[in-house]
Amino acid sequence: MALETSNGPGTTSSPFDAEPTARVRAPWITGFVVAGLGWQVASQVPSTFTVPQQIKDIDPAGHVADFAWVNTIGTLSILFLGPLFGMLSDRTTSRFGRRRPWIAVGGIAGAGALVFSGTQNSVWGVGLGYLLQTVCVAALAAGMVTIVPDQVPAGQRGIVLGWGGVPQAAALIIGGILVSLSKGYVGQYAALAALMVFVVLFAWRVGDPQLPRERREPFSFQAYLANYRIQVRQYPDFGWALATRFLMVLGYGLGTLYTPYFLDDVLGFKNTPSDKSNDSHLLIVVAVNSVSTVALVVIAGWLSDRWGRRKPLVAAGSAVMAVAAAMLAVHQTWGMMLAAGAVLGLGYGVYLSVDGALVTQTLPSGADRGRDMGFANLMTIIPFALVPPIAALLIKFAGGYAALFWASAIASVAGALCINRIRGVR
Repeated sequence: MALETSNGPGTTSSPFDAEPTARVRAPWITGFVVAGLGWQVASQVPSTFTVPQQIKDIDPAGHVADFAWVNTIGTLSILFLGPLFGMLSDRTTSRFGRRRPWIAVGGIAGAGALVFSGTQNSVWGVGLGYLLQTVCVAALAAGMVTIVPDQVPAGQRGIVLGWGGVPQAAALIIGGILVSLSKGYVGQYAALAALMVFVVLFAWRVGDPQLPRERREPFSFQAYLANYRIQVRQYPDFGWALATRFLMVLGYGLGTLYTPYFLDDVLGFKNTPSDKSNDSHLLIVVAVNSVSTVALVVIAGWLSDRWGRRKPLVAAGSAVMAVAAAMLAVHQTWGMMLAAGAVLGLGYGVYLSVDGALVTQTLPSGADRGRDMGFANLMTIIPFALVPPIAALLIKFAGGYAALFWASAIASVAGALCINRIRGVR
């Protein structure tokens, strides 16, 4: 069954604007998946493992509030830089192509930012390191997220992004193992930085045609600011796709980002020189969640390509994620934590592979894929910036961690409702 696409994307005579038709081969997919490991580890692991624990070691009394502002400042910087990097990549005329330079430079600079973070011993230093990490990851992402709609045809994006979801799902378990096996924060961050070599290798090997200078659209910051908006009235499908992604990621973040503190504050697993039970139990939770996510992420992507439908699978994933959050809201024990982690992983695996394909099929313009994918990528970043302040308020004033998990369930259900408003993709 052929996949239906939105009326939004334009098709022109330019190979840079047109929808790709040639299927990518196994070496391309393999390189993309392996590069995704370095990218996703750098994106996910610091905010889950190293940054919260660094801050707690530095300021045990104020670690919750400290982590809130560090995470928020670092991530909100991407509000401006994400679409900007995407817009600049659309206009890059390097002989290495439009996307490859951003992938390579972002990977190399990101490795440096990670190493820098490992040397910090103040909350402000940790905050600066995290800011540098997020900026570099945004530059890297400007190339990685756009190279799929550039080079992968719509009918193959489910399976490609399904495989691409494997490192996204496995990043925490692989990163967690690296962190647990490394000595001190310097060693931990250096181990994470080493994975950036896969990103650079992908940038070196992947094909990426050069944009002729005469075809480059003019750029100015005034024009950038004037176009810094998502044209939801003109392209409603794109707007609803981004709303779905925002709510789904918000629900996932509310349910997972504070897991280290939940294990300590509610379940009593500590992390002291004589008791590392928090680290070991966190790694178990991450492993359960990651394995269940990987179990379905490729199958769901393949099925959406074969079936020719994206929306039902995204809605199903949303519903399962909501059930997982509700389980922990009702009953907070170690056994329920593991069960909910497994259920959450299954739902997230279905959502993860299909959502990316759906978003690329609603892009407004082939000529501005980088900018528009920058906006789409923001919907995976902004929610995580909002989680710490929301969580701090819910935990302190609205009933503790139960309120946090109920909020996660509500956000996931809202995401499922938004998906039904998309008309141009089945």
